[in-house]
Amino acid sequence: MFRIDYDPRANVLDIHVSGFWKPEDVADFARAIGAKAHEARAIRDDFDVMVESLDFPVQANDVADLLTNVMRGGTTLTSGNVAVVVGSQLNRLQAERTLAHPRLKVFLSIDDARHWLDETGQPAGMTQQPAWAMRPAP
Repeated sequence: MFRIDYDPRANVLDIHVSGFWKPEDVADFARAIGAKAHEARAIRDDFDVMVESLDFPVQANDVADLLTNVMRGGTTLTSGNVAVVVGSQLNRLQAERTLAHPRLKVFLSIDDARHWLDETGQPAGMTQQPAWAMRPAP
């Protein structure tokens, strides 16, 4: 269903998703992302995210909406970029429609996504925006 790993050397949170999800799967996914992002933030707050969803079919609207909320919340946890790799043009259209964000780009190729993250990466210790600016106001 999903796997989440943080690579501190590459400073990338790798997320792999697959299968057709139910709304309750999204809740488990959100908790797992929060825990792993917290681990990554303990090292650096500017980590990039690579979402590999080649085996993730177009989801039902309720699941897609919930995943959009997870992604919106997740982008506040880092000042890095997010590359989403999808398996079809239809998946790409759904992802671009539901996951619109200035630091997010959707790809059909893992190599293209990694290349984009490498090109847009920041020098060690530098962030695009201070972490405090990414957090919602109380």
